[in-house]
Amino acid sequence: MGIVEVKKVMRKTVILILAMLGISLGVIFLYAFLHEGGHALLVLLFGGTVTEFEVDFFTYSPHISYVGISNPMQRAFISLGGPLLPLILVLPLTLLLRRTKNLVVQGTSLLLLGSLLPTLLVSVGISLAYGFGSVDASEDVARFLFYSGFNPFMVAGAFLILFVATLVFLLKVGRVKDVYVKIKRALRGPTDKRSPMLVARIIVTVVVLALGTVVIRHTIDGDQPVNQPLSYHTRIDVDLQDVKADSTFFHTFAVEDPTVFDFVYSLDTHSDITLRLVNVGGEPFVFNNQDSIVMYQGRGSLSLAYFAGFTLLEGDYALEVSPGGLGSLTMYIDSKKPDAADQQYFELLTKVNDGSFTAGTYSEEGYELIY
Repeated sequence: MGIVEVKKVMRKTVILILAMLGISLGVIFLYAFLHEGGHALLVLLFGGTVTEFEVDFFTYSPHISYVGISNPMQRAFISLGGPLLPLILVLPLTLLLRRTKNLVVQGTSLLLLGSLLPTLLVSVGISLAYGFGSVDASEDVARFLFYSGFNPFMVAGAFLILFVATLVFLLKVGRVKDVYVKIKRALRGPTDKRSPMLVARIIVTVVVLALGTVVIRHTIDGDQPVNQPLSYHTRIDVDLQDVKADSTFFHTFAVEDPTVFDFVYSLDTHSDITLRLVNVGGEPFVFNNQDSIVMYQGRGSLSLAYFAGFTLLEGDYALEVSPGGLGSLTMYIDSKKPDAADQQYFELLTKVNDGSFTAGTYSEEGYELIY
């Protein structure tokens, strides 16, 4: 083989590698999108609100967040929607395999079908593990079992039957075995060009396996997606391990006029922590007559905790968390101008703190203050 022919072969090999990598990444992203889309679709069908839709599996676990659904059975089917919705692709992909002769289309369809079947076996394994008490309700199928109360061994059997039925359908109707042989023969290429083609297949296989491992790890990760509040203007994500003794303030803000603040937070911590709101200037809050107030103290997991309705005066403030923690914290902040009721409550607290609240100064129409 001459130098020119070698260059042509190498050029084709590089193009093939890039094409296969692009197709593989597309298949992985499409599955993640459909998986989370299954959750989101059922949330909307049940009348809930999707507040976050995340499929960036390189940096975060693919997940959605939602509010407005409290019925256990509805939450069960929302959890099940992720593993099941991608299976709707089986029929159109099978028909596409039968009708098209384009190897790229056939290869892409076969790769996508090959990514769907193992998820059914994973669901079988998780159902069995949940039945034996080996996993908690942190994965989709486990959450389905938790909320629905269904027998995990019967659910495992149902997933296994679905796997076998899908496999038989693909073999008999889709003729995936014949398609696989055809694609394999095309990828191997002529005998005198198999070495570079073999290198290409090895590289692509290693990369796809690595990506698949990342996706599976993120998909079945034990972290529970949290529900976000419906309204907030500031979000702060904190890795508690990054908080040091000399920098415990993770968020500071200034207030120019009296403002009512709502602090809503979610956390997952494996060590004791203390979360506080601090007046940086040392001025006492009207609601506790101190320059700080504890918002949370302890350890554990909270999906949404509310510290809301507090009027802050003009000044500088900070949110503080104790150092040495393990876990994560997400804080959502919303604020508004105080209404008449907020103003009245604030004035009442001010009078109580400065000692001017007495029977003589109390003047609510229709009421009398009696000690």
